[in-house]
Amino acid sequence: MDNIDSQTSKENTFTAAELKAILTDHKTWLNSNGQDGKPANLEGCYLKGAVLVGADLSNANLEGVNLYGAYLKNANLENSTLQGANLRGANLRWANLKNAVLKNANLVRVDFLQADIKDARLEGANLKMAEGLTQEQLAKAHTDEKTTL
Repeated sequence: MDNIDSQTSKENTFTAAELKAILTDHKTWLNSNGQDGKPANLEGCYLKGAVLVGADLSNANLEGVNLYGAYLKNANLENSTLQGANLRGANLRWANLKNAVLKNANLVRVDFLQADIKDARLEGANLKMAEGLTQEQLAKAHTDEKTTL
């Protein structure tokens, strides 16, 4: 998590220091059961290529976030909302995505090796050319006829 790159775009962006502060506030919020800090709200933010190895974004709002090519190895995204997010080409190896909402997300070429997607909501998600994704993983997630494999 110490290797956070600053982001540049016309969309909602953060410097590395700002993103680190958001993640620190979120961690405080999680550790205090909501008594201190505040939950991460990165809805619609531009985090293309962000390096968030081992980041704890459980219960975070990441709806519509652009995490194209992001490095989220070992990240905790349990119970997070990533509906409509762009994670194309992201590395989610060993990530925890239990109960995460990924409806209508772009998951093309995402690396899911050993990722935990139990009870993840993948309805309408595009999983074309996903790497490391097994039938066993998919069987534990929620998909529908609009989910593209």
